[in-house]
Amino acid sequence: MTALSKGGVALPPALPPALGSVPGVSSRHENRQRIPARAGPDSGSVMPAVPAQRAARVRVPPGGGEEPGGDTLGRRLQGRLAAVPGAARYVAVLAVLSAAAAVALRHTVFPLLSVNNDEGIYLLHARTLAEGRLFPPAPHPAQSYLPWLGTVVDDHYVLKYTPFVPAIFAASLFVAGSIDPALAVIAAAAVVVTYLLGVELSGSRRVAALSATLLALSPLVLLQSAMVLSYLPALVLLQATVLGVLRGRQSHRAPPLVGAGVALGVAAAVRPYDVVLLLVPLAVWLLVSCAGRRWWLLRWLLCGLAVPVVIVLLTNAAATGNPLRLPFALLEPDDRIGFGRRRLYPADGRHDFGFTEGLSSVGDHLWLLGGWAFGGVVLAVAALAAGVRRRLPGPAVMLGLGGLLFLIGYVGFWGAWNAAELWGGIRYVGPFYMVPVLIPLVHLGASGSAWGAAALVARGRRLGFAVLVPVVAAVVALTIVVLAAAVRDNLTLTGNDRDLRAMMRRLPQRPLVFVAANPAFLGHPTPVTANGPDLDDPVLYAIARGGDDLIVAADHPERPAYLLRLAPAYDQSPRSPSRARVERLAVQTGDRVAATIAVPSGATPRGARSARLVLTAGKTRLSVPVDPRAATSLTVTVDADGLDADDVDLDDSEPARPGTARRPPARPTATVVRDGRGTSVTVTLYATDRAGRERGVDQQILPVRLAGARAAPDPGGEPAVTVLGSVGQVDEVGTGARPPLRITLAGVARKPTSQGR
Repeated sequence: MTALSKGGVALPPALPPALGSVPGVSSRHENRQRIPARAGPDSGSVMPAVPAQRAARVRVPPGGGEEPGGDTLGRRLQGRLAAVPGAARYVAVLAVLSAAAAVALRHTVFPLLSVNNDEGIYLLHARTLAEGRLFPPAPHPAQSYLPWLGTVVDDHYVLKYTPFVPAIFAASLFVAGSIDPALAVIAAAAVVVTYLLGVELSGSRRVAALSATLLALSPLVLLQSAMVLSYLPALVLLQATVLGVLRGRQSHRAPPLVGAGVALGVAAAVRPYDVVLLLVPLAVWLLVSCAGRRWWLLRWLLCGLAVPVVIVLLTNAAATGNPLRLPFALLEPDDRIGFGRRRLYPADGRHDFGFTEGLSSVGDHLWLLGGWAFGGVVLAVAALAAGVRRRLPGPAVMLGLGGLLFLIGYVGFWGAWNAAELWGGIRYVGPFYMVPVLIPLVHLGASGSAWGAAALVARGRRLGFAVLVPVVAAVVALTIVVLAAAVRDNLTLTGNDRDLRAMMRRLPQRPLVFVAANPAFLGHPTPVTANGPDLDDPVLYAIARGGDDLIVAADHPERPAYLLRLAPAYDQSPRSPSRARVERLAVQTGDRVAATIAVPSGATPRGARSARLVLTAGKTRLSVPVDPRAATSLTVTVDADGLDADDVDLDDSEPARPGTARRPPARPTATVVRDGRGTSVTVTLYATDRAGRERGVDQQILPVRLAGARAAPDPGGEPAVTVLGSVGQVDEVGTGARPPLRITLAGVARKPTSQGR
C-alpha cells in the first residue's frame, strides 16, 4: 500500500503499552486531535488533520534488507525503551533512587530499628511467619518473655496487628534473608503507584511525575520507607485501590477492579479507620456517577475483596477465638476510637481524652506535616486554589474531601494524641499518622501548582520566575532543615541503643539478662531488649518480674544471669537520659537472706519536699520516710515469716549537714494490701513536690521464694528462703541520670569490673 491511499495519510501503528499509559485517560488528554484551519478562498486544498503522535517504529520483515542479526533482543528492548514516555523513565529512575534511599537509611539511621517500638512487633511477626508459624511460641513462664504490646493466648503470643504487612517482610526474609528487599520494593512502589494514579487524576504525565516527586522527597516518606511499619504500605494499598477502581470504571474491564478489591481488603485489614475516612467520599461519588453500572463495579470489587476477607476471618479466629474480633483490642479494650478514659496496655495509667485533646493532636500533626511533606503549606494552598477555580476532576475532588474527613475523624483517635503529647515521637520520626493525607496533598497540590505556575509564566516570564524561584528555594531549604534535624536526632537515639547492645554483647557465655522494664514488656523502651521467635539468641532477655525470675534462671542454668537497669525515660527523646547499667545476679539461700537497698543523694527531683521508700511483699506494705537530699541505705532481712517492720534496718549513710542535728532513723509504717500476693519484695521510691503531688521515681523487684515456715530446719529439703539478687555492677553505658535504686545482697557486693562512661 502506498503512503497515501484513499485521499488519506497512512498512520503509524499504535504504541505498545508502557509505564504510565492509561487506556482511555492519558490518550484523551495528551493525544488530542488538532482541528484543521478553515480553508479560505485562496488557500487551496488542505491536508486532513493528523493526530499528534510520536514517531513510530518501522517494522522490517525478516530478510527485508536488514543486516544479519540486526533484529536482536537488544534492539527490540531499545525500541521499547525509546517508546516509553520521558516522564515514565524519570519516575522509574526516581523509584530506584527511593528504594536505594530506604535501604541506606535503614543501615545508617535505623540499623537497630527506630524509637517507634511498634517496629519490633512487625519484625517479630515477620520472623515468625518466615519460620512457618503464625504466632511466636510462649514458653513457661510466658509473662517473662512477653513482647511489646503482646498478649498470651494458650501456648503462644498474639501480637497486636494483622499479619499482612509482616507477611511482606517475611517473604523478604525467606527469599533473601533480609528485610532490605521488602523496604526497597515498598519505597519504589509508593513512587510508581503515585505516578500512575496521578496520570488517572490529572491526565498529564508531567503533573503525575510532579506528584511522585513531591511524595518521594517528603522527609516523612523518606524516614518511613526505612522502618518496618504499616504506614507506607497502607499508602501504596490505598492508592492502588483508587487506581484500580478508576481504571476499571474507565476501561469497562474487570481485572483492575479485582485488583482494587484485593488492595482494598488488605488496606482495610491493616488500617481500617484510615480506609473508611479517606475513601468514603470517593465511594459515594462512584455510586452516584455510575448509576447504570454500580452493581457491575461492586461485583468485581467483591471478587477481589473475598480473599483478604477470608484471611482476616481465619487469622482473627486463630488469634482471638472470634472471626470478627481483631487482635488490636485483645490486649486492652480501652485502646479504641472515641473520647473518654483511654490506655494503651493493662498496666498503663488511664488518660482522659476529650475533644480539646483531639483538636490539639490534629493541630500538632498538621503543624509538623507542613515541614515533613515536601512543600506542605504550598501544596495545601495550591490544592485549595485549584479546587476553588474548578481545575480538578471529580475523583480528585473526592480525594480532597477524603483528606478533610480524615483530619476530622482523627480528632476522635486517641492514638494520635498519645504519639503527639504523651510520647512525642512524631517530632523525631515524623507525623506518621498523617501519611494517608499525603495522597490528596501531593496529587491536588501538584495539579494546583502546575496550573498556578503556568498562569504566572503566562503573565510574564520575569514575574513567573520572580515568584516561583523563591518559593521553590524556601521549600527545598525547609525540607533540608527538617530532614537534617530528624537524621541528627535519630542518630543520637540509635547511638544510645548501639552502645547498649555493645555492652550486652560483651557479657560472657550467652548470658540471661533480666530487664527491669516498666511497662513489663520486652522491646520497650529500646528494641535492643527483644528476643527472636525461638528464644535462642546469643543474649536471652527476660522481664524482671519477681518469683518467676527464679524459674527462668533455673530453666537456663548454662546461662549466667544479669540484671539490666535503664534510667527512667530512657531514650524517650534525644535529650533524655540514656544511662544503663548491668549487674551480676546470684542465688542465695538460707533461713535468712539480707539485702541492702541504697538511694544516692540527689535521686529525687529538685524541689522535692519529702520522699519515702515503700517495700511491698504479699499483703504487707512498709513505708519508710527518707531524706530527699541525702544518701540513704537500709537493710531488709527476708525470712520464712515474710516481711514485717522488724525486718527493716535503716541507716543514714550521709553525715548530718553542719549546724543540724542528726535525726534518728524513722520507723517503717506497716499497712495491709488487700489483694497482695507473692513473696518477692517490690521496692518503690516516691517523691512529693512542693504542691503536694506524689509520684514514683524508680522501682525494682527483689525475687524471693519461701519454702514455708518450719519448726525445725530440714537439711535435705528446700531452703527456707531463696533470693535472686545482685552481687555488684559489672558495666555501665550512657549519659544522664542513673537509675536511683540499687539493691544488692548484703555482704557480697563487689566493685564494677569495667568503667562506665
